[in-house]
Amino acid sequence: METYPVDLDARQIVLWLLEEKRRGTLDLKIVANRSYIPGEAWNYGSPPISEDAGDLSDVFAVGELEINPPAAQGGWTLRIRVEDRLGPRLPDDGDAPREEQEIDLATFAAEFILPERGIAEVELDAKDARAKAGFTRLFNRMLTDEHRPAAR
Repeated sequence: METYPVDLDARQIVLWLLEEKRRGTLDLKIVANRSYIPGEAWNYGSPPISEDAGDLSDVFAVGELEINPPAAQGGWTLRIRVEDRLGPRLPDDGDAPREEQEIDLATFAAEFILPERGIAEVELDAKDARAKAGFTRLFNRMLTDEHRPAAR
């Protein structure tokens, strides 16, 4: 597998997928997950905010979306990963769920595809040049916001 960065905004991809789903023309396999990761509350390299700040820890929400073609056209996986800093929490605020949770595409969009929130990475894993070319056809449809005719 070769990994390639994808130069298309995660929001545009997810909105395109939602529209394809709404039309009944989505023929891709989609798996979305959400998890929470504790981090250090050092205000990005600055000293702690107060004497008690050492008791704080930042919490990050992480959303991951994997998109695969139908099995017959396999060979590539498009991945979107979004990390969003939720903010500091005290240890007695209660823990965020430790295990990864599967979510649907609409929930992923609502929680992770927000203007000016989070950092998104989009990349493609392709097993060979033919798989990459198959993805490129889909990429061009996403780029131009072209959709298949709605199913009847």
